[in-house]
Amino acid sequence: MDRMDFTQSVTRIRVMEKKLLDSVTIDKLVDAKDLDDVLRILQDTEYADAISKISDKKDTEKILSYELNKSFKEMQELSPDESIIDLLKLKYDYHNLKVMLKEYFMNSDLSKMYIPIGTVDFEKLKAFFLSSDYKNIPEKFREAINTVVKDYEEKKDPQRIDIILDKFYFEDLYDLAIKTEIEMIVNYVKDNIDFINILTALRLKKLDKDIQFLRDILIENGNIDPEEIAIIYLESPDNMVMKFKNSRISKWLKNGLETYNSSGRISAFEKSMDNHLINLIKESKTVVFGPEPIFAYLVAKEMEIKVLRIIMVSKLNNISPQAIRERLRELYV
Repeated sequence: MDRMDFTQSVTRIRVMEKKLLDSVTIDKLVDAKDLDDVLRILQDTEYADAISKISDKKDTEKILSYELNKSFKEMQELSPDESIIDLLKLKYDYHNLKVMLKEYFMNSDLSKMYIPIGTVDFEKLKAFFLSSDYKNIPEKFREAINTVVKDYEEKKDPQRIDIILDKFYFEDLYDLAIKTEIEMIVNYVKDNIDFINILTALRLKKLDKDIQFLRDILIENGNIDPEEIAIIYLESPDNMVMKFKNSRISKWLKNGLETYNSSGRISAFEKSMDNHLINLIKESKTVVFGPEPIFAYLVAKEMEIKVLRIIMVSKLNNISPQAIRERLRELYV
């Protein structure tokens, strides 16, 4: 891809970045007395349009989904290369595949869980699947679906749907990242895989799963060899810090494992993972020509929405401002 093709896009992105929520606004939202107060504050931001479009103001998920959808459409129009947007749309394809297959196997209605973002028209894909018209399903998704169907028929374990599709997702994501030949994007994907693998190890350790179960789940193509994670699996998280002290993610891995050890909460490690990834994409702020700012803007918007979801849900459950702040992620701006 030609970096010069992104000149106008980058100029537009720099204007849009100024409308992302800053720490001052987030502080006001955290200190708001209730959800109504949160929505009132957001009326003075880019979220005003989303709030006005949703009739039930208590349905915060619809408000956030509307804003996320709008952001993806804006970036789609701005980007001269769809592959940059597809990289971030891909997780919604696989999320929807998980929902579709769980609906099918469990004979239940999970329609509210679908997310209308993806690289394919999901309603059509679902129709093809239900009518057994597999030839019209893109090959990469067809292979994933066939693998899940065969596995479920043998094992009848719905948890394995997530495990199998996550592997397909990260393989697909890695391939797309490599094709861009953009260092920041490749690093983002590889670091994400490393964090996910270590996060998986922590979760399975809590469940007292054997090492072979872990080996079956670990994802390839990160910077850290999955077998190294498996070998150290039975040791303490502190040993992980020493083992991977020279890895790209060592600083944030150390922070995540320390907060996990002190709190016992997986969410504490997830926060450190998110903070690393948002700091990684800040490299795009110095890019004048290229696709990095578009990619970074969407990642930043997704993180902003995650932060708002934490605040909104916390307000609905009367969580204190101090407790909310402990859960918040860093922002791009």
